[in-house]
Amino acid sequence: MKYPKTRVIDNEGKKYQFTIGEIVESLQGVGVQTDEAIKLAEKVEKHFLNQKIIPINDLQEYISSILEKLHDSSIAERFLLQTLPFVPLTIYSDKKKTAFSNRLVAKSLEKLGISLKDAFAVAEEVKQNLRNKGYERISKRELSHQIALILEAKYGLEIRSQFESSLVKPMQLNVLEPSGEAFPFSRGILSQSLMLVGFNPELSYAYAKQIEDSLWHKNILEIKRTDLRAAVHVLLVAEAGESFAERYNLSRLIRHRDEPIIIIIGGAPGVGKSTLARELAYRLGIRRIVSSDAIREALRSLISKQLSPSLHASSYTAWRTTLLPTEDEENTKPKTKPVIRGFLSQAQQLKAALLGIIERSIKENTSLIIEGVHLVPGILSESVSNACIVELVLSVEDVKDHKRNFSNRDLSTAQKRGKDQYLKHFTEIRILNQFISEQAEEEGVAIIDKDDLDESIYIALEHVLNTVLTYENKSN
Repeated sequence: MKYPKTRVIDNEGKKYQFTIGEIVESLQGVGVQTDEAIKLAEKVEKHFLNQKIIPINDLQEYISSILEKLHDSSIAERFLLQTLPFVPLTIYSDKKKTAFSNRLVAKSLEKLGISLKDAFAVAEEVKQNLRNKGYERISKRELSHQIALILEAKYGLEIRSQFESSLVKPMQLNVLEPSGEAFPFSRGILSQSLMLVGFNPELSYAYAKQIEDSLWHKNILEIKRTDLRAAVHVLLVAEAGESFAERYNLSRLIRHRDEPIIIIIGGAPGVGKSTLARELAYRLGIRRIVSSDAIREALRSLISKQLSPSLHASSYTAWRTTLLPTEDEENTKPKTKPVIRGFLSQAQQLKAALLGIIERSIKENTSLIIEGVHLVPGILSESVSNACIVELVLSVEDVKDHKRNFSNRDLSTAQKRGKDQYLKHFTEIRILNQFISEQAEEEGVAIIDKDDLDESIYIALEHVLNTVLTYENKSN
């Protein structure tokens, strides 16, 4: 394949020789298919036919305008960010400057037992990643960091560790606490903090990695905790908006508290209580989750069925054990009053045990998430003190969505939850769903009625943050 003749590019007074073939390479770097890239390169050649020296900005803007018309703004933006292939990459260390070399990078990787072919492939990927991020100069330490990240992605953490240990200078990036102690920077810890704000795990990790890359690019080896928070705040304002940045600042109240947080999640069977509890625990760093179903099972081993028939029934069938003499079990279909009466009878039997678990967590100064159908709004919170209580109720207004949840739960638990049993008593479950929602409205408890899990998590986290902030203001 022959490309048009060599030209000269002017990059802020520095002139570089380049061929149109390198334009093809740069277009491929942002995802343009080879055939299309060749046609675009020929169009570029024709456009600048009479210019011997082309300003780099003119070249980039012209190609970007074409990409935006043919594709979308994201590809055009990636092209503008990119360092073009004919602009050399410079590595600096102390006062020394050298050009990036695939051969030298590959040579250092061969020592790890990587084949020459694979070592050159890694070197090429490193170079392309640097160009895609717009790098023209990079410190030797940051280059090593970029190599380490690609090695981990391709070969695992062990090979990355071997590479880092082979370097003359350590690779550690440290965060300084106010006490003077230094701790290794952790993308995992930072991404968990960002999940608390409401971002999903993938986006949280991407933002954490972006912060880490920024620090390496600035050749920062140590950063104060306060400066790190400030950097995250700036990133969030730019990427997600001021409200998310403020939520990040507020999230510190969750992790640095003198009193525990007790999160109570109620709702009828099949509304997603246990799923939300697990997600909140992960994001908030709360290690303890208790289910009212587990407490009921424990009490059943202590109290016989003869002594307490309702305790040994399901929450939605307990009503059959509390029928009045005037009510015939054989001919009675589930009605609102009997269903609620039986359910509340069971919930009251669990109240003392549930309060005991909460009080134990408060004494141990341990935050807790407690979830279950028996956590009727108002039944526990009024009896608890010396802790920030956050009450939530999950509800599903749409009947079809509620039924679908039981099928989905059967799939996720390998059919251990008994979809047919729930659907057989779906009328009672819907009565409980309505009753618990009405109780939540009366008690002023937040109700989440969202079929989308990510949105439910976001709303729940926002409520937790707002409740903690209100609690802190009242305490002060």
